[in-house]
Amino acid sequence: MDKLALIVLNYNSCDDTFTCVDRLLSFERDYHIVIVDNCSPDGSYDRLTERYADDGRVDVIRSDRNGGYGYGNNTGMRYAIDQYGAETVGILNPDVLIPDAAVINTMLQALYSDQTYAVAGGVIVDSEGHRLLNRSGWNIQTSAQIIRDHFLIYDRFKQAPDMPELAPGIIQTDCVAGCFFIARASAMRDIGFFDEEMFMYQEESVIGIKCREHGFKEVIAVDALYYHNHRTRDNADMTFRDKILATKKDYDSLAYICRTYYNASLIPLLWIAECFNRIYLAGCYVKYKLFG
Repeated sequence: MDKLALIVLNYNSCDDTFTCVDRLLSFERDYHIVIVDNCSPDGSYDRLTERYADDGRVDVIRSDRNGGYGYGNNTGMRYAIDQYGAETVGILNPDVLIPDAAVINTMLQALYSDQTYAVAGGVIVDSEGHRLLNRSGWNIQTSAQIIRDHFLIYDRFKQAPDMPELAPGIIQTDCVAGCFFIARASAMRDIGFFDEEMFMYQEESVIGIKCREHGFKEVIAVDALYYHNHRTRDNADMTFRDKILATKKDYDSLAYICRTYYNASLIPLLWIAECFNRIYLAGCYVKYKLFG
């Protein structure tokens, strides 16, 4: 593990980051931890720096701008590669909880069991103990699926993706969930890391597209279980404004993907789906205000 660096991207989520990083430190393994503060305006950088100032296992750095999820994680990966010669990089959201070091070991073993494997993930477990395999990995979308899946009334996670077994305990997927995965640093470099033109959402799908283009595979270690306290775009705790902003950011990413990796002619259809989403959310908001 001495050539593994775990990147934790923080943006106004200092308490979650404390919990995530302290958990990783408790495993007492030889990996490096790089916390990237993505220009949080809430003082996170100072709090994080103070917390881990005397711990040589943790570096706290700050991106030069909030360029989004991909930009922040790229900043951390490049730092880990340059500073520590990291051969494996891990991406963790602050709200991910890893039960024990065996999870990381299992993912590492899966990743390095075949030279064509570039990315390895685990299986998300919800608060009730359910394994959410459909949310842990998915197929690269067709053009029609990009439009269909953007409609809020359609739950794309209900449909089981095609995940063939490659070896005992290892299944193949096109895209591994971006909340937690590990990757060969050389492969991430070959595919150009995350696409920094995208600010938020759909980044792991583009990683999947680029891995396929370069002849790499992504896999899931089915025995590597972890928890993700994800707040989805339809979460009841989100304000109406937050829901509108979330679907708009998702639309912006998908429009970029259509222009860059599919066909720009899909964008008008995608915009129709986005307009429907805003009308749908407005209707839900009015219904809630009237009837609770």
